[in-house]
Amino acid sequence: MGKRETAEEAVRRLGRECFGFLTEAGFAGPHDVDGGFAYAGHGLRITIYHYRWKNESGVVANVDVLRGITSEVHAGVDQLYAECGLGAVNHLPGTARSARLTELRVRTFAAALGTLLPFLLAPNRTALIRRASTRP
Repeated sequence: MGKRETAEEAVRRLGRECFGFLTEAGFAGPHDVDGGFAYAGHGLRITIYHYRWKNESGVVANVDVLRGITSEVHAGVDQLYAECGLGAVNHLPGTARSARLTELRVRTFAAALGTLLPFLLAPNRTALIRRASTRP
C-alpha cells in the first residue's frame, strides 16, 4: 500500500488536470500557493486552495481583480456564480473533509469557472466582482 494523497496534493494535481481551459484562455499557471494553486492573466488572479482550521476543512476558489500586484476587488466563485444568475451559492459548497470530497469540490469549481469565464473576461467584470464580493 502506498501513501495516501493529501487534500492539498489532490488540489494541486487537479489544478493541472481540470483547469487547462484557463491556460487556453491566456492565463499563466498553475502556480503553487499555500494549499493549492493560482492562475493569473487578463488582470485577474484565480486561486483555488484547501484549508484546515480547527474542525473545518474545505476548498476555496476566489477571483481577484489585480491592480499591480495587489488585489483591487475579490469575490468567491460561489458568490460570482450566484451573481451571474447561474445558480444558488450553495450549489458550490466548499466543505471537504477527505481527499475524495476535495477532488469533487475542485472539479465542481472547475466546471463553474468554465461557465463563468465569459463573464470574467467581459469589460464590466470589475463591477460584477465588486457586487459579488463579501468584503466591505
